[in-house]
Parts: sequence; structure tokens; C-alpha cells
Amino acid sequence: MRQSQTKDLTSFFRNLVAHGNPHSYARVHSRLGRRTVQPTSKLDASLNVVETTLQLAKDVGEVASKVPYVEAVVSLLSQIITIRDEIHANKERCNEIIDLVQMKTTTILHSLDTVYRANGTAGFEDLKSDLIAYANFLHTVLQNELEPFKTQSRWISYINREKNAEDLQRLERELDEFKDRFFVRRQVAISMDARTAVTLLSRSTPPKKIVPQALPASPKLVIGRKPVVDSVVQVTLSSSESRVVVLGQGGMGKTTVATAILHDPRIAETYPRIYFVSAELSPTIELLETRVADALSIPQSERAADLVSQIVDYIRNNSHPVFLCIDNLETVWEVETEQPKVDRFLEILSGADSKLALLVTMRGTQAPKTSFPWSTTILSGLDTPDSTAVYEKLSGQPANPPAHELLDKLSGSPLAIKLFALMVSEGDKPSQLLSSWNERGAKALEIGGSHRLSSLEQSIRLSVFSPRIDDTARLVLGLIALMPDGLSTSQPWFAGFESVLPDRTLLQPALRTLRRTALIEEKGDPSRWQMLPPVRQFCLGLVDLTSPAVVSLIQLYIERVSDHRQWASSSSHTINVPEMANIRTLLLHGAKLQPLPSSFGQASAYYVHWALWQGVDESAILPSVLRLPISIIQQAIIHEELGVVHQRWDRLDSAEVSFTRALECYIEGKDTLGEAYIHWRYGDLHVRRGRSNAAEASFTRALACFDQAHDGSGEAYTHLSLGDLHLYRCQLDLAEKSLTRSLEIFAENEDRRGAASTLQSIGDLHVCRNQFDAAEATFADALGRFTEFHGRQGEATTLLRIGDLHLRRDRLDAAEASFTRALEIHVEIQSRLGEARVKQSMGELQMRRDQLNAAETTYASALDLYNHIQDPLGRASVQLSIGRLLLRRNLLDAADASLAHALLHFVEVQNQWSVALCTLIQGQVCLRRQNLDEAGAAFSRALTIWKQIDVSWGVADTHQALGDLHLHRDQLDEAEICLNIALNIYTTQIHYRIDEALTNRSLGELHFRRGHFEESELAYRRALELDIAASCRVGQGQSHRGLGGMFLKKGDLEASELSYSEGLRLFLEIGDYQATNCLADLGNVWALQGKIGDNEASDVERLRARWGAVSTS
Repeated sequence: MRQSQTKDLTSFFRNLVAHGNPHSYARVHSRLGRRTVQPTSKLDASLNVVETTLQLAKDVGEVASKVPYVEAVVSLLSQIITIRDEIHANKERCNEIIDLVQMKTTTILHSLDTVYRANGTAGFEDLKSDLIAYANFLHTVLQNELEPFKTQSRWISYINREKNAEDLQRLERELDEFKDRFFVRRQVAISMDARTAVTLLSRSTPPKKIVPQALPASPKLVIGRKPVVDSVVQVTLSSSESRVVVLGQGGMGKTTVATAILHDPRIAETYPRIYFVSAELSPTIELLETRVADALSIPQSERAADLVSQIVDYIRNNSHPVFLCIDNLETVWEVETEQPKVDRFLEILSGADSKLALLVTMRGTQAPKTSFPWSTTILSGLDTPDSTAVYEKLSGQPANPPAHELLDKLSGSPLAIKLFALMVSEGDKPSQLLSSWNERGAKALEIGGSHRLSSLEQSIRLSVFSPRIDDTARLVLGLIALMPDGLSTSQPWFAGFESVLPDRTLLQPALRTLRRTALIEEKGDPSRWQMLPPVRQFCLGLVDLTSPAVVSLIQLYIERVSDHRQWASSSSHTINVPEMANIRTLLLHGAKLQPLPSSFGQASAYYVHWALWQGVDESAILPSVLRLPISIIQQAIIHEELGVVHQRWDRLDSAEVSFTRALECYIEGKDTLGEAYIHWRYGDLHVRRGRSNAAEASFTRALACFDQAHDGSGEAYTHLSLGDLHLYRCQLDLAEKSLTRSLEIFAENEDRRGAASTLQSIGDLHVCRNQFDAAEATFADALGRFTEFHGRQGEATTLLRIGDLHLRRDRLDAAEASFTRALEIHVEIQSRLGEARVKQSMGELQMRRDQLNAAETTYASALDLYNHIQDPLGRASVQLSIGRLLLRRNLLDAADASLAHALLHFVEVQNQWSVALCTLIQGQVCLRRQNLDEAGAAFSRALTIWKQIDVSWGVADTHQALGDLHLHRDQLDEAEICLNIALNIYTTQIHYRIDEALTNRSLGELHFRRGHFEESELAYRRALELDIAASCRVGQGQSHRGLGGMFLKKGDLEASELSYSEGLRLFLEIGDYQATNCLADLGNVWALQGKIGDNEASDVERLRARWGAVSTS
């Protein structure tokens, strides 16, 4: 039976050669040669096929013509290569099959050709059955895997897409099994037999002449690798027994570095004999030894069975030192059966002592396992400037924005950058290649052919499908590819990742293997296992999203987000924040699964909420979730979160639409608790729009729903919101009632976070009542509670409140300490919104200290943060602060512009509180310009709004500004009425020293105008006391200047001079624009005293000189 099968197969191969490709490659050459003139759009692709096939014919044509079974393999491979252009359906999958078969079969054929060139046909008879089996396998691939797709429709291809994926995986397994069975074991046997017979063969056959091998050409472009080259050269020259290994991921430029070293003049001067051996086509140690012997020009007739010892003797007997470079050693070293032989080979080579300098390059990060130490260099990616330089040199054009973006994605891989640049030089646009990369990954970068140096995909494939990578390691690699930020080594994520594997004990060995093959690296603190983007893009194409491990990983992340959804929890921050990119990606993959993972809708909403608090708007993923088959309640949750995000980014109309839809879903789903939360959110929305009455009505409805649902927590939070609303309206008694009830419920429910949040608002209540000691104690209590349960966000917001209180109490150093600590926490928990708010308060502190330049810088930093997180309300609030700063500097045009931008947004979102404040400051700008009518109109609008929303301090500030306006108009009675209203509010309700001082100064001016000098002096001195207590130097300067004018009017020139001098000193210290006017006032006093002439009193420069002399003395 076996003889019959062999006969049938022999006949099959004879017919195949005769009909499919007679006379081996002669007709293939002729047939393909005629195809090169076809004038079609696929000409380039066809030429690539021709080039590949003709090169194969050139390389292995002789052995194919002498060994029939090899000829059959060659013929079948030729047909597989040339069918590429005829495929019309499932092209991507078929091309993968062709590339895979071509790569493995070509390597086998080159190895067989090497054996044939050394030993002729001896030994090939033993390979007959293996060659027949392999040819039969190729014939099956051609008929069953490729031929059907020459005519298959796209529809059938689509139906069979899952089967196609399974077939591809099966094919890869069969190729790997054949490689192990034939390519390794059989090839070793042939090489060993051939070597022992070489002497006998040489007696009857003239030996082939060994032509000394030339070195590879010196690389023309070595950018970013000179330090590495110099380092290896120095190591080589500093040691008489140099053993250097250059390691790194595929495509990192190891061969380029090696050839640059070979051509370095310092190496040539020390080593007259330099040899280069590529192990790329040497899958056995015997073939590698043969290639080394060929490189050293050891005659075949003189080669012994123990060739490696003969190589060592040859080197020792050479009169000159030898520099030997073995490139791509991983080709043979990665084969499990060959690894110990390679290590032994290197051990014996090292016995050449000082006669030999050895340089080896290998994929991965693991050096050969020898007893002697290696000097190891691991290549990493090029930095950005070097990546750009390589691209611009090879492409011949400067890098534009799309080019920079793609270069960033390539992570400094020299091969990837080279392919990208060469494609651009051929006419591809960087923007097109960037788009192709985003869609196809590594497949986008190729310059024709399937060699690792012409295709990024093939280069990466060699590493991913290395013999060292077993199924478990490849599974782990695929799972890590699903996580853009990599696998965290921190708990609970690492333990969770272990749990999704079929055998959790295999994770650590898999990670070691992947690290050793340079496919992943451990980076960061805490550390994470990550891969370079090109490798990740390639691996993503191999992941089966429906596999149990992937589904388990997605479910793991959904459960983690759901279990740790509380933003205020420190443990939740520690777990979720570092994983945000991974959570997002796995949720997007989870949306493709059928059925959907449980709790998918809620997890998506929780993720978006976490992103929101980090200052990132991820709401775009929620509408796609709504299109999935989720329950009505999950739909409600998604709509609710959409509303929260819209409200956060000031899309208030959209927020209202989303909340309305959420309410409808909750009502349809008969979820009273959900209804309650929507009414609560409506209330917050109305507060944002300055609709305090509507807000109160919504909070009241929410309370009723929470009571019906028996939800104490929701009731407590609604009372908290009501308390804040009453504080906003300065209805302090009502605020106290609501906040007290909130605190009681939180205490009953043992809700520490809610209780701490309520204490924050109670502290605000004490501040409004000017009960600063009580406020400080309450804030300290809240801070302690947040610290106790690690509520980092709560800690930061409480510290901000404490800082603002210190600022209010004129404890500027204590305020700075609180702000600094709050900022540190916000940075730690990656809350950019919190950072922006703290920096805005720090700017206010610097304004109080008259550090205007520092305040400008701080405000700019806060504005950048608000711009980065796209927070228009925060941006507008900083622009308002900047407007006040510019007003202080008397830069009125710039102040106007900044305030106008802020006011426009405040009006759009109907934020009445901010509209009133911005309008008030605009009126002050008009007053400074003496545009009294415009100022009066602005103050009237502001006052109307303050009264509508019942904000007493706003009423006081506006009456103070109206008093100044009446003073400018010399309407003293009206001015007195307005100023006394303001002063009464400041002294009985607000107790803010700076505003009280400002009002007293205005009253001092009023009494001065009336000639009531005693009352004027009392008012100015009261203002000065308040300014000193508040550490407000600009206010002190203004009070001294007012006193100087009053003393001048009374004729007390000495007292006037002293007051003006002190005011001038203060203005100069803080760089205030009022220094010039104060100096002119002082000049008038000096003129009246006869210290200077009248003409000098108007000469600013001479006054400055005199002031300098006086102040020095």
C-alpha cells in the first residue's frame, strides 16, 4: 500500500512539473517576462510578483533542476505567488496566506540550496518523503485556500468571514508543525551527513571555488546611532577579548549599527581581517558554521567534520587579529533544539582569545547563554529630532503636521520611518499614509515584496511568530495589545488579568518570553508592561474579540469601573485613573460583542463621568451605546450622564434635552428614584442659569420623589443643594435649616462623604455670617473626614476653601500654603479642572500681594488649563479676573476686551451672578475713562441683577461704585446715600476689610469735598487701618494719598509731604500706575514749600531724581 502511494505521488509530481511549470523556471521566466509589458493599473504589483519569482529562480534554480521533489515545491510556490493578481475576493486574507507560505517556503529552499552547493545531491534521498508531503501540502493550499477566491463573490466572502479566520489560524499551525518536523530535524541530519562525506565527494568532484565575501556596503545614513557606534567601538578597542551583542526589536537598525561599526576606521586600523556573516538563512548550527567557514575562505577540500574547531584554529593561525560579525543570530538561536548548539559554538569561538573580536546582532533583549560575559547594547527608538531628520533626508521634503503625527505613532522605529519616507518619496502623501496607518496599521508601510526590510508587517511578524513565542505568550501579547496603556503590575489589575487566562500560572513565564523577544517592555512607576505602537497595531489585527479570554478581560474592566465608580473615593482614584485609556478602549471593543456584557451601559456612563472629572469630554461614545440593545433603565442612565456632561461643558440647552429624555425613560421604566435624581439635576441646571426660583421648585420635587422612593441619601444631597442655593441667595437662615437636615440624614446613614461635603457648605455659611473662627473649625472637620476615608478630591476642595478663608482673613502666607497643598492633590489625582480653579485663587492671592506680574502668569496658566479641558465657563471666569488685573494696571482697552469676552459667555449660559459681576467691573472701566453715563448704565444693570438674585455683597459693591460715580458728578448727597448703604452691608453682613476700606476712602473724599476735614481725616485713617490689617499696599497708598490731599487743603504742608511720600513709596514698591500721579502731587507740595521752582514741579524726570535723593537720605 505504501509503495502504491509513493508511486502515485511520484506520478503526481511528474505531471505537475510537466503541465504546471515544465522545465522548472525556464517557462516561468518566459511567461512572466511577457506579463511585464501589460499596460494596466496593476502594473507595479505585477512587476513585484515578477521580481520576486525571478529572484527565486535565480537563487534556487540549480537545486530545483537537479532534485525533482525540490522542483515540485518550487513550481507550486511559483503558482502561489503568481495567483496573487488573480484573487478578487477576500484579498486581504489570501494575501496573508501567500505572504506566510512564501516566507517560510523561500527560507526552506534557500537552506536546501546551501546544502546542495556544499554537497551536491547527497543526502536528498532521505528527504524524499518530507518533500513530497510538503509539496502535497502546498498543492492543497493552492487548490482549497486560494483558487476558490479567484471568482468568489464578496457576499460569500462576507458569510464565510469567521470560517476564513479559522482556516488562516489552522494554516499557520500546519506550517509551524512542518517547519518543526522537516525544517529543523531533517536539515540538521543532512548537514551532518554532508560534512562527513565532503572529503569523498571532493575526490570525484572538483571543489567549488570559495570566493571571499565582501562586506556589506557602509550605511549612508546613520542618524541618532553614532553614540551607540562609538560606544561599541570603544568597548571593542579597550578589550583584547571583545564580545559584543547588539539587541533590540526588529526594525531598530541593528544591522545598520553593525555595518557602521565594521566600516569604522578605528576598527579597520586594529583589525585587518573583518568578516560579516548573515545568519538570516541559516536555521541550523551546521549551516551557520558553513557560512562562517565560507566567509573566512576556508577551502572545502580542507574542511573537517569538526568545522568549528577548524574555524578557531584558522583564526589563531592567522597573522592578523580577526573581527567577526554574525548578524541576525536569532534565526538559528531561537530554534529550541539549536540554542544549546549555538551557545557551544560561541563558547568555542571565544577560545580564539585575543585573535578574535566578536560582534553579534539579535532580535530581542536576551544575549546568548555563554560562560563569558557579553557587552550588551539594546537599541531603542530614535528620539523625535532624529526621527524627523531621517524622514526628511530619505523623503526629500520637510515634515508637515501629518508627517509629524505619523512619526510620533512610529515610536522612533528606523525601519518604519525609512519605509514611510521612501513611500513619500515615491509620491504618497503623508496625510494619506497617516489615514492608511490608522485603518490598516503596519500593513500600510511597505515598498513592495514581502521581505522584512521592505514590509513593516513582515518585520513585526517575524518577532510575533518567533519559535520562542508559544500560544500562551501570543495570547498575552494580544490581550496587552487591547490596552493602549499596557498591563499594570499594580493590584487589582494584575491579578484580574491573570484570572482571564486559561492557566494563571503561565502569565509570568509569558511576560518573560515577550520581554526577551523585545515585544514588550516594563516602564513607568508604578510599572506597566507596554509595547511599541507599531507592534500593538499589528497584534490588534490578530486578536479574536469573541475568544473567552478577551470577553473575560472586557467584563473585568466593566466590573472594576462599576465597583469603583465613586469619584470622591481615594481607592477608586488609585484603581481607575491610571486605567482610563484602557477602560475606554475595552468598552469600545465590548460594544461589538453579542450579547453585550452585563452592566455595559452603566459602565460606559461611569467611565464618561470619570473622564468628565479629569477635564475630558468623552460624551461622544454614549450615543453609540444608546443604539445598542440595552434596557430602558440603562438608556435613562446614559441620557442622564449625557446631560451631566453637557451641563459641565456649558451646553445647557443640550443638557436640558438629555435630562428630559432621561426623565421619560425613568417614568417608562417606573423608576421613581431615577426621576428624583433627574429633578435634582434640573435644579443644578437652573442654578447654573441663575433661575433660582425654578431651581428651588426642582429641588422640592426631587425631595418628594426621594421620600416616595425611601432614599435617604438622595434626600440628603438635595437638602445640601438647597442649602447651597440659599447661600447663593444670601438666605442664611434657610441655608442653615437645609444644611442641618442634610447633615442629620448623612449621619443617620453613616455616609461620611456626604457629611464631609455638607460640612464644607456649613463652613461657607459661617463665612457668609463672618463667623470666621467657626468656619475655620468646620472646614478643619470636613478636611479630617475626607482625609480619614481617603477622599482626595474632597481634601483638595476643602483646602481651597480654607485658602480662600485665609485670604479673606488677610492671612496671606497661610492661604498660600493651603492653595499649594490643594494644587498638589489635584495634580496627583490628575484633576485638571481642580488645578485650574486653585490657580485662579492663587492669582487672587498674588493680586492681594500686589504681585501683578506673578498674578498675570498664574491666570494665564489657569486659562491654558481651562482651554485644554475645553471649559468655557472656567475660561470666562479667568478672563473676568484678568480684566480686573488689567484695570488695576490702568490698561483699559485690554481690560475692556477681556471683560467683553467673559460677559458674552456668561450671557449665553444665563449665569446671572457672573453677568452682574462682569457688568459691574465694565462700569468701573467706564468710570476710569470718565464715561460717566456709560458707567451709570452699567452699574444700574448690575444692581438690578444683584437684587433679582438676592446677593447682598453684590448690592454693596454696586452701591459703592455708584457712590464713586456720584462723586465724579459732584452729586455729594446721592454719593453719601449710596456709600452709607454699602458701608452698612459691609459692616453688618459681609465684614470684608478691603471693601470696607474702599468705601471709607470714598467717604473721606466726600467729606473733603464738603470741607469737613475732621470727618475726612477720620474716614481716611479708618480706611488705612483696614488696609494695613488686610496687608493691602495699594489701598494703603491710596489712603495716604487721600490724607496728603486733605492736609494740603488744610495748609499743613509738612503732614501733606509725609503722606504723599509714604503713598509714593508704596506705589513704587508694587509698581502701581498711581505712582506718577502721587509724584506730581508731591511736586506741588515741594513747590509750595519753596524746595523746587514752579517749572520743576511739572518736570517728571526731575521730580523722580529729587525723590530718589530724598528717599535715599
